[in-house]
Amino acid sequence: MRRPGRRTVLGVAALVVLALAGGVVALVLALRGSGPEAVAQDYLRAQWSGDWRAECDLATLEWRDAELYGGHPFADCAAYADAAKEASTDNPFLPYADDTDVEVTVQALNEEDGRARVEYVVELRYHGEDQSGFDELWQGGGAYDRGTVELVEVDGDWRVAGVDAG
Repeated sequence: MRRPGRRTVLGVAALVVLALAGGVVALVLALRGSGPEAVAQDYLRAQWSGDWRAECDLATLEWRDAELYGGHPFADCAAYADAAKEASTDNPFLPYADDTDVEVTVQALNEEDGRARVEYVVELRYHGEDQSGFDELWQGGGAYDRGTVELVEVDGDWRVAGVDAG
């Protein structure tokens, strides 16, 4: 039986080193977290789709207390999500939600020193059978929202610190 040559051993060693280096790079990128645009986009999608847990998880503690919790002393995001789900049962948008696509577009305006500002547009595209009811819900104003999201870096991850619709 023939033993592997020196070139074969070196080739295998080089492949192992490359695989390890690629794994380390992937791990560093994964641990670094998403950029401010992705976090803003995820937050807005969660907000419009009723994913209250994700919305809360992507917010700073200060934004949760000031805006999301609305003065209620929720213990954590799970408690907030349960209460928000229950409170949203009379939301007039709910009958249209399954037939509506939520398109979120973001663009970074600036990012420096652990702070970022992202501009956004949210468009709702309804493809159900009650178009007139959907249009009436928006009272001719158009099924879209636009504004800016303020983000800060918290322990290496971007979190929403405020939303200014306008």
